[in-house]
Amino acid sequence: MKKLIFITVAMVIMATSCQNTATQVQLRIEADENYPEAALLLKDSLYRQPLDAANTTVFALPEKFEPALGAVFFGDKHVLIYMEPGENTDISVQINGNTVIPVFAGKYARENNYLNEKQAAFSPDYKLNEADFAASLERQLKQSYQTLDAKGFNGNFNRLEKKRMKYTLYKTLLEYRSEHLYAIENYHYELNDIYFNTLTNVFTEDEDILNMSVYQDYMKRMVSYIAIHNMSEFEDFRYIQEELNYVITHFKNPKVTEFIIDAIISEYIERNGIDKLEELEPIHRTKVTDPKKKAAFEELCDKWRRIAPGQPSPAFAYKDINDKTVCLSDFRGKYVYIDCWATWCGPCRREQPFLAKLEKKYANKNICFVSISCDQDKAAWEKVIREEKLKGIHLIADENDTFMSAYMVAAIPHFILIDPEGKVVNAHMTRPSDPETEKFFQTLKGL
Repeated sequence: MKKLIFITVAMVIMATSCQNTATQVQLRIEADENYPEAALLLKDSLYRQPLDAANTTVFALPEKFEPALGAVFFGDKHVLIYMEPGENTDISVQINGNTVIPVFAGKYARENNYLNEKQAAFSPDYKLNEADFAASLERQLKQSYQTLDAKGFNGNFNRLEKKRMKYTLYKTLLEYRSEHLYAIENYHYELNDIYFNTLTNVFTEDEDILNMSVYQDYMKRMVSYIAIHNMSEFEDFRYIQEELNYVITHFKNPKVTEFIIDAIISEYIERNGIDKLEELEPIHRTKVTDPKKKAAFEELCDKWRRIAPGQPSPAFAYKDINDKTVCLSDFRGKYVYIDCWATWCGPCRREQPFLAKLEKKYANKNICFVSISCDQDKAAWEKVIREEKLKGIHLIADENDTFMSAYMVAAIPHFILIDPEGKVVNAHMTRPSDPETEKFFQTLKGL
C-alpha cells in the first residue's frame, strides 16, 4: 500500500525535465534492501531516477531553479535537502532498521546535515488558555529563530528554514483544539475567538513554501477547523461548501488558492465520488488553471465514471487461504458483496460480526460475501482466518493489486456491491452494521 501511495503522489505532482543541466545530486544508499527508484522533490517539481544495483543514482537538475527546501524519497523513507542552482550535493545514506542516517557533502553540507538532525522537541502546555498558549508559541518561535541565526547559515536557507520552523511549531496550535479539552478535563468546553483569530493570523499565503507538507497540512486543517466552527450541525457536503466559501472569500494569492481549492474538491471526490460534480466542477474550473492539476482532476473523475452504477466492474484474481486463485468471474450469476479489510484494522474487525450475521441470513440467497485483505503479512492473515474460523470467502490482495486501486480504496473497511452480470451496483456500499444495507438488499431483483 505504501508503494501505491507513493506512486499516487508522484502522479499528482508529475515530473519535469530539462535538457540542459547544471546542478547534480548524487545519492548513495548503504542498505541490504535494493531500492529500484528515488525521487527528488523541489518546490513544484519532482525528479525521478532509477537506482543501480549498488543503490546509487544521480539527479540532473535544470540550469535554473529557485533555491528551495525539498526532500529525497526512496521506498517509504526520505531525507530533507536544501538546493541552490549550480551547487552540487552528495548524499550518502545509511539505513539502520527504520533509522535513516544521511551524510551530506557540498557547499551546503552544514545546512543539509542540520535539516536531518533530530531537533530538540518542544513540549507545549495544553492546559494554558487560548491567549497564553498563543503567547507561549510566539516566545518559542522567537527563541528558535535566534538559535538558527547563531549558526551562520546561508541567507536563503535561513529564510526558508524559518518558514518551515514556524509551521512545524504552530502545528501544536492545531493539536490544541482537542488536547486542551483533555488537559482541562472538560470536553464540553468551547474554544473562544482568540483561538480562531490566532489560527488565521499565523497563516500567510506563501507560494514560496507551497510544496512543504507542514505548510500544506497547516493550511488544510486551518480551513477545516474554521468551516466546522461556522457550522451548527455537521454534514459532509455542507462542510465542503463552507471550506470553499472561506477560501474564495479570504484567500488572495492565485497559486495558494489554486492548491487548496484543488485539494478540497479532489479529496472530497476521491472519498465520495462525482454525485456533486455539477456543483464542484465550475469552482474547480474557475480557480484551478495548472494543466497538470486539471489533468489529474479529470482522471480522478474518469476513475469514478468507470465504476459508476451499471459499469462493468474491474476484475480481480486473488489467492484464497488454500493458495487457490479465485476470480470475480467465478461468481457470475450472483450478487457479490465485497469487504476490503485488514487484520490490523480495528474498524474492519468490528464489522466482522455484523458481516457474519448477513452471511448467515442470506446463506440461501443469490449473493456471496467476499472478503479481500490488504494485509502485507500473509501469515498474520492466515492465522486470523484459521484461529477465528471466519466464514465466507477470504482472499488476499497481492503487491500489484489493481482492483482496489480501480475502486479507489483509500481507507478500510471499504465495501462494494456487484450484480450478477458483473456490473457495479455501488462502489461505496454501506457497511454490514448499517441497517440501510439490509434495506438495500431487499430492493435487489433476483436476490
